[in-house]
Amino acid sequence: MAVQKHLRLPDEIAEQMEHRDKEKYPTENAFVAAAIQKFSAQLEQERVEKKLENIQKELTELHELCKKEFAADGVYGSDFSY
Repeated sequence: MAVQKHLRLPDEIAEQMEHRDKEKYPTENAFVAAAIQKFSAQLEQERVEKKLENIQKELTELHELCKKEFAADGVYGSDFSY
């Protein structure tokens, strides 16, 4: 079910809507919906990438801790790796 919303857009955005690919986006609604979906997907991708960066950082710290702790008791040498 479609919900009706009325938006006030800057002139430059309205102009971009007028110059859209009308075969790909036959209506202004289709153009706006696609733009919002793309923007939302990019935000989600950025969120996932940030989370993956944090996980990688934690894994690196854990790896360094393991190297330090296991190398101390002579089980592994200085080139300790999984």
